[in-house]
Amino acid sequence: MEFVILASSKEKNLLEFYEMDVVVLGASNFTEVVNSHEFVLVEFYALWCGYCQTLAFEYAQAASYLNMTRLNVVLAKVDAIENSDLSQQFQVRGFPTMLFFVNGVHEPYTGGRNVHDIMAWVKKCGSPLQTLKSTADAEKALEVETPIAVAYVKSLEDKNAKAFAAAANMDTGVTFYITEDKEVAAKFSLGKTPSLELLKKQAEKVALFKDDFEEMALTSFIAKNRLPLVITYSPETAASIFASDISKQFLLFASTEEYAKIRVIYYEAAKTFKGQIIFCHLDFVDLEVPEFFLSWNDLIVERPKLIGFDGGLKFPYDGDFSLASVKEFAGKLLENKLDPYFKSEDIPEKNDEPVKVVVGKSFDNIVLDESKDVLLHVYDPYSESLEPEYNKLAELLKDVKSIVIAKMDSIKNEHGRVPMTDYPIVFFFPAGKKTEVPIWAGAYRTASRLGKFLKKNAAIPFEADLPEYVEPKNEGEAEAPEQVEEHTDKEESKDELSAF
Repeated sequence: MEFVILASSKEKNLLEFYEMDVVVLGASNFTEVVNSHEFVLVEFYALWCGYCQTLAFEYAQAASYLNMTRLNVVLAKVDAIENSDLSQQFQVRGFPTMLFFVNGVHEPYTGGRNVHDIMAWVKKCGSPLQTLKSTADAEKALEVETPIAVAYVKSLEDKNAKAFAAAANMDTGVTFYITEDKEVAAKFSLGKTPSLELLKKQAEKVALFKDDFEEMALTSFIAKNRLPLVITYSPETAASIFASDISKQFLLFASTEEYAKIRVIYYEAAKTFKGQIIFCHLDFVDLEVPEFFLSWNDLIVERPKLIGFDGGLKFPYDGDFSLASVKEFAGKLLENKLDPYFKSEDIPEKNDEPVKVVVGKSFDNIVLDESKDVLLHVYDPYSESLEPEYNKLAELLKDVKSIVIAKMDSIKNEHGRVPMTDYPIVFFFPAGKKTEVPIWAGAYRTASRLGKFLKKNAAIPFEADLPEYVEPKNEGEAEAPEQVEEHTDKEESKDELSAF
């Protein structure tokens, strides 16, 4: 695995040393590895991805340390570009994408991206369910800082115990305990079998399970109750907020003083919509503003400011902070009755260069023109750009009337048809198919490769003098494979936000 961003040869050598404990996966061994080990954490990466380069050293160290602890957890990696079939099979849309396999069945990795977070996450998964055999064990469990789920069953071998064990395997934010001892159960006020409670050192201290002991019901109960009623945003809680199975969030931007005035109302609303909307409080006075929120400055100038969030879409709240009004807003968010907010630059007065400038306000007229095949480069000014090669392609195709080569600044512009993902990225909107999700143009970085992509995928055939694409000889020069994937915004938004 090659990396661009390394401080020195010494650091590179250290990385290579640690990476000896990371299993390299490909088409030939992927299925065998994930099926032959109980727990496997897999990172899908791209060589050109800066986030992957940042993660590499942390991931490698975690693999090395975990190997020394002899835990039954394997850390592995897949070059997503070289193994496009695997990327397509597991719907990899952004990089890095991390999946956790339990006996061959995968779920998203929801932990942090440093060595300590990775180790804590997978250590928990190595032994997800602990048996409480004595009241002394119970006392120790009550001292645990994380939320704990305690099940009281008639027998550790009965169907209820097995259902609870299955639920414990697939959750990572809770410490799980089980007991068949009556005196131990009494320590948690559990009097009959089967019964379950979730305890948290938070404002809402106890949640009791009242449904049948079935895996799906248990998993749903834990997912809905493991989080605080209101989460204070921090780098440590970001994954819990945005990688949760609950896809809708309330983000309240308010200083400590402002929040104190509306805290009671916010908590009451959170109780009503528990398990449906995650309620968050964000105070950036003493916290560095995450890069993701920098582009929200136009929305959060006035505070307190409440913003509904769903799959990458933002819904600003403009009402008063009465309980009835906030609950009404929450109800509309759940029922998809709110109009999303999209930022946009002004439409440029001149737009006659080969690469057309798209802004939020002009997106429909340019990109969604059914008579045109449109290639759209969505870029982040702060990250690596393919601008020289993209400009070269536009110059070669400027006389082809059926094709538009366009670009949009992702920091200053948004649109509902642009999936949230890692930027820069290129999407293709075929003529006559503008109601469908856009096609991801792969990780193509050259005019010749993008030209070949257009030749193959354009809805309207065209002729142009394009440079012939020559397969690279060196592995480090390799671009994305031939395959084209559809890109869905719902899947990608969760990964992007949990990761960064």
